[in-house]
Amino acid sequence: MRLLILTCNTGEGHNSAAGALQEEAQRRGHEAEIVDPLSLGTEHVGELAGAIYNRMIQKVPELFGLIYRAGDVYSSTGMRSPVYLANARHAGRLSEYAEERKIDAVISTHLYGMEVVTAARRQGLLPIPTSGVLTDYTCIPFLGETGMDRYFIPHEDLREEMRRHGIPDERILGTGIPVKRKFTQPIGKEQARNRLVLPQRERIYLLMTGGMGSGNAGALCRELLREETQPFTAIVLAGRNSALREEMEKAFAGEQRIRCVCFTDEVNLYMEAADVILSKPGGLSSTETAALGVPLVHTMAIPGCETRNAVFFSERGMSVKASGARLAVSAAIGLASHPEAAEAMRQAQRTQIHADAAQRILQAVEEQVRDRQASLN
Repeated sequence: MRLLILTCNTGEGHNSAAGALQEEAQRRGHEAEIVDPLSLGTEHVGELAGAIYNRMIQKVPELFGLIYRAGDVYSSTGMRSPVYLANARHAGRLSEYAEERKIDAVISTHLYGMEVVTAARRQGLLPIPTSGVLTDYTCIPFLGETGMDRYFIPHEDLREEMRRHGIPDERILGTGIPVKRKFTQPIGKEQARNRLVLPQRERIYLLMTGGMGSGNAGALCRELLREETQPFTAIVLAGRNSALREEMEKAFAGEQRIRCVCFTDEVNLYMEAADVILSKPGGLSSTETAALGVPLVHTMAIPGCETRNAVFFSERGMSVKASGARLAVSAAIGLASHPEAAEAMRQAQRTQIHADAAQRILQAVEEQVRDRQASLN
């Protein structure tokens, strides 16, 4: 197959899911290209959309919550939204792009891509199988106005919510969220610590702030320094936020127990090395944590999808949801101090999460393409 995978730079999760699908497609012998559909027609549009989103998340996350709630309200009207109308402008170029490259199927890990595909389909421009991949544990606003052939959702428990948003049941498959293979093939805590040159006999807390480095890392570190009585190292993954790294290094200068790491491709090793992860509840990072089987405390959430992710995980025993730094650190120390509680959480993660989601999705897309080819013959 020749696959076109659509994503957008509004959060690392969508890109990570797209990368996992590309990796699995190539492993299965297919060609797979990742494209931002907003960049097909007008140069730099995709980059601008990503920059605006990332700036908002870092500086005014509450604004995203207001936009998210407005999206819920708009979706209930049944009218085509401004989001759809804006993305529909790229439909023609997407169709041309797919035709030029003889694409057999399109998969989108982002709402914007699904909107572009839907507009193209409504114009009769994209007669190939199309799929949407949800990267959060909820049905996002505006999803109901899209018209993909298949929707791959994170968990079967979300099926009813999808139906309420107008997605036909026969188009829904509960595959899980796709993660790269390195998150599904652990090498062991000891080996991970050796490779990262981390102490073997200390507790290690990993503080994850998302790809753009948002969250309350400083407050969490101060609480750890105040409350943890055992030897420990706290590692802050600051993502691409160089300002956060500078802030952390200044605030904790000379404190050997606090380390800050900017964007890295060894996130899986840092996760596996940790006794407990404290993380904002992104859909992808939470899934990666669960796939590796690491105890998880969800910290400050961006209002909207992340709030619902935290609820979904905590209700099923896959994480502890904490409303502030003090409670988050208390929960993390509790998990580090009580192996039975940590193991119960790992067991819940193993039960609830499909670590093989990428394989499930690619298998379903292969079936779609075979069915279409058979119908054409």
